[in-house]
Amino acid sequence: MNLPEKIYTETDVAKARSRGKAVGWIQGGGVVLGGAIVWNLLGWIPVLIGIVAVGWVILKLMGRGKKDEEATE
Repeated sequence: MNLPEKIYTETDVAKARSRGKAVGWIQGGGVVLGGAIVWNLLGWIPVLIGIVAVGWVILKLMGRGKKDEEATE
């Protein structure tokens, strides 16, 4: 098979990186704006409880995999 050495040029890669960063900033701004709107609509106590609950679930899901890996080794 004769495949080319480079599929993308350096300028293509640089453009993709800058676009990716821009999209990331826009998404982050949208999350912050949406969170602020929810915070104002619901009040800070339910939002804080929700954030803690989501963080706890994520921590439990992440921790479960590590314990299983250690047990098998």
